[in-house]
Formats: sequence, C-alpha cells, structure tokens
Amino acid sequence: MKKILIILFILLLFTFIPAVQASYSYDGIPFTIASQGTVNGGVYIDGGHGMEFPPYSQKFDVPDGHIRWARLYVGIWGGKEEYEGWVRVDMNGKSMDKVPLLGINDASSNVYCSGHGVYWVYYDVTDIVVNGENAVIIETSQGEPGNKLDGRVYGAVLAAVYEDKNAPGITYEIYDGNVNLHSGGWSGKQENINYETSVFFNDMQDQTSPNKAELTVVYLTSSKGLPDYLQFNGHQLGTTPQYLLDMGYHTGVTDIANEVSGDACFGSGIRSSYFDIECFDVLEYTQTDNILTFLLGRDLDGDGKIGDNEGEDYLHPVITSLVLKHRTDTNSGPDLSIEVEIDENNLIEGNDVEIPVVIGNPGGLHEGMVRIRLDVDGSEASTTDVNMDASGVIRSTINWHATAGPHLLEIMVDPENVVLESNENNNVYEAEVDVNTRPDLSISIGEPKKTETENSLAKASTPLLMLLVIGSLRRKKAFLLAVLLVAACFSGCTGPGTENKQTDYQVPILIMNNGESPARQFDINLYLDEEKIAALHIRELDGSSSMEEELMVTVAGGEHTLKAIVDEKNYVIESNEENNVDEIVFNFT
Repeated sequence: MKKILIILFILLLFTFIPAVQASYSYDGIPFTIASQGTVNGGVYIDGGHGMEFPPYSQKFDVPDGHIRWARLYVGIWGGKEEYEGWVRVDMNGKSMDKVPLLGINDASSNVYCSGHGVYWVYYDVTDIVVNGENAVIIETSQGEPGNKLDGRVYGAVLAAVYEDKNAPGITYEIYDGNVNLHSGGWSGKQENINYETSVFFNDMQDQTSPNKAELTVVYLTSSKGLPDYLQFNGHQLGTTPQYLLDMGYHTGVTDIANEVSGDACFGSGIRSSYFDIECFDVLEYTQTDNILTFLLGRDLDGDGKIGDNEGEDYLHPVITSLVLKHRTDTNSGPDLSIEVEIDENNLIEGNDVEIPVVIGNPGGLHEGMVRIRLDVDGSEASTTDVNMDASGVIRSTINWHATAGPHLLEIMVDPENVVLESNENNNVYEAEVDVNTRPDLSISIGEPKKTETENSLAKASTPLLMLLVIGSLRRKKAFLLAVLLVAACFSGCTGPGTENKQTDYQVPILIMNNGESPARQFDINLYLDEEKIAALHIRELDGSSSMEEELMVTVAGGEHTLKAIVDEKNYVIESNEENNVDEIVFNFT
C-alpha cells in the first residue's frame, strides 16, 4: 500500500498533458508493404550517391514502359531528434510542397523519423515520372537563420513499377520503413538494443516457376569497416571483403552496408557516403514463404553482446524489394486478399470501433472501387467502399458499434464477387472476439488512522515556509522540495493559534473497477469539508480488479467530512457513473 503525500492540485496540470502522438520512434518505423502485384514489365529501384549538403541533385534513368506506380524517397540527417526544419523537392521541373521535419513531434504520414533524427521521406510521383531521364533537386532548411536541423541529404531513391507487354511476367513486393538497428549507442548507456529486423515476402503468385529472383535493399547511416549481415531464408548473403580480412576478421564476416553501393556480391561498386543500395540474386534460396533479416552485427567473441568492432553502431534499412521473373506466363487476373489486426483492448461495449484492414492485390492490375463488408454473428453490420489502385495495397477501416459478449466477426473484401479473381479463397478474415463491458469505477473511504510521528511541518507558520520556498528556488534547489513546502503551507497550516492542534492521518482509499475493460488515465480527488486537499492520478486499473491507496491529511481536531471522488472529470466512459463518490463524517481526535 502506497503512502501519498499531499501536493498542490496545480501539479496535476503536468500530469494530464497528453502524450505526443507522432510517427517518430527511436527504434524506428517497421517495414510495411508499399506496392505489390503481378505484371508484364519490371521494377526500377535506383539512386543515391551518398551524403552531401543541399542542394542535392540526383538523376534517374527509368526504362521504357507504362509507369504504374512510383515513389521518390529522400533521406535527411537531422542531427538530433529534437531539431526541426523542412525539406523541399523539385522533380522534372515540378516543385512539390515543403514538408516539415519535426523530429519527435512529427505526425506526417509520409515522414519516417527514427534514431537521433534520421529522416526517410516519401513522395508519390506516379504522375511525374517519365521514361528516360528524371532529374531531382532537394533543398532543406540547412543554413536558414535560426535553423538547427543538420539538413544534409543521405540520398534519393526512386522506386517505380512499369508495364511492358513485351516483357516477361513478374511478381513483386516492395516494402519501406525506417528501422533503427542499434546497440548501446556510442555512449554505451542506451538501455534498449535493437539488433535485427525482418521482412516477410509471402503470397507472391506462382513462386514455383521463377527463373530469376532479385532482392534489393537500401540502407542509411552505413559505415565501412563495421560488420553487418543480411540473411534470406536463413542463408547469409554477400561475401567477405578483402579489407575486413586485412583487419583480422575471418571469412564469413560481411559488411553489406559499407558506404559503397553495388559491391556486396561482386565488383568494386560506387562510393556512397553513409548510404547503400545493394542487389542480390536469391533464386536458389527462394521458397513459398520468404523471410529477409537485417542484422546489425554478430557476437564474434562469445561474450553475449555485439561489441564495437562486431557490428554497426547504428544502421537504418529503409527499402527492400523482391522481384520474381517467371519462366511461363502467369495468371494475370487480380487476387484480392484481406489482412486485419484487431486490438481486443479496444473492443468495449458501446464503442464505435474502427477496425483497421489492409486490402492487398498481389495479382494482376485492378483499378476501381472494391467493397468491404463486416458480418457479426452471421448478420451484416457495416460496409465501406475503397478505391484499389495500381499500388496493390489499400489501407482502410470498417466501423462496428460493439456490443458486449462473444461474437464471430467475418470481414470480407468483394463479398458480391464483382471482381473476377484468380483466387477467390483468400477474401475473408474470421475472428472470434469477446467484447468486454465498459469500466465501472467506484470508490470507498476507509477509517482514517492517526500517524505515529508528529507533524513537524504543521508547527511552522505559513510566512516562514514561504520564505523557505523562495530561498530554495533562488539557490536552485530541487523544484519538488519547493512544491512540497508550498503544499505543506496550504495543507498543514491554518493560521495563528492552531499550529499545535494539527494531526496527520492516513486515509485509506479503495478504488474498484467492476467492469470488464480496463480504466485508464483517471484521477482520485479527496475533499475535506468541501475543500479539495489531495489528488492522485491512476494510469490504469484492470477490469474486475481493485487497488488501495493511502492519502495523508493534516487536520484539526473535531468532526470533519471527507469526500472522495473517482474520475471527477469523466475521462473514463463507464457503464455506471452513479457510484463514483463516497463520503464519511469522522471525528478526528
């Protein structure tokens, strides 16, 4: 049981400042699929010549064919995750909107920021890319008065899918993200580590008959001379470079991300500071379900950790793609599929739940509206229409007004079979879920207990304590000390003639959640004779559970009324709001 010292209620202003909801994550933005499909044509991924100051120029030579999908990616170094600035891109003479780079405060869907301010920004450029030469110029806020953002550019990458009726059929998947692989950091004080990340290439059509399988990877923040590894279906890719052997490393140690693009398998490659693009032929390793794993390093000396010379300090894989070229013509029909991730913590009675769904099309091109339907226990609950485009990936949500109890959910794409597909057996997602009743908070005050020790603060006068506060602040003592003294002024001192009549009591408070769902982020307020004297913030209380706290009050002798209120500001939506108050009259002697 905790003993909670009374503090000024104004401190709760700090408690209830909401957390920033942003796309920034120190450990990084996980890989998600950006484009997929089956087409006669090809996938173009190229660019980057390493870190430079802006303006940064890059040219791309896109093969002939109808551009079906294209994204331009730009990597920028921020210097620190707290620094802010902007980036602006011009492609083929078309100037795009300036994109703010806000670090830990970033909320832009096309800005992936991780680590100490490593940015990976994408632009949809399907309507801008042309066959042949494409020119890109990148400007940042680097050098602008008052700007702190470093603003140097790691590189620019163009990923494009083009259709050519005379080309062989391919099946492809392109993933993007910005994962920060790291150990303990340069200081060695980083508490968490992130040694590896994986990407799954599944549901690719006709994987039994490819005659070529090309894997492409892109990295930021690479360093030559520090090992890192890449595995495809458990097979290590790349070769051991001579410079690692010269440094004393054994055969089998690789440095895929070594600031030289195009050298991981053979050849000398092209120097590219803090940036790498590499391609691998993985035909002999390809199987039905494929997994690619990026490894920061390996424990070569067996001491249980990846040391300074055993792996990269920081490494950011940002793009990977797998392209299968087929020996024979593939079924070019669309193949709609559905993926759903349901967070049962959000399934609460009476809530309008937005269920996220991902509609994929690894098959032939389909552009047009597609219906999604939700059935609950065999009856239609809601529908929504989404526009499938050439990316082969659409993210949406479908709504359900949840009711308590167990339910069978069936979420279907193209339920009326409007789209003629090559495979109609992967259009339904089923899940058995249990919808909890809402939280139901209640509160009870136990019998106050006199403390054994004398309340020394109660004997001090209010003016004296205030002088102590001012003095402590001038001497830059801990802010908490000042707060506690101010709290004592208000809670323990009531004026001349009463100093020696104040007594400390511990007031037990029982908080219960009689509902099935957890109650989060609510407060407990304690009143003495209708004056608020104490407050406590609770982060979470599980369903069907209780917790007991003790609040200390300093009070003059005699009868007083104590009132406790749980969730006074109604932060928690409850099934019953009538049991949130308890009140007792107690004779403090």
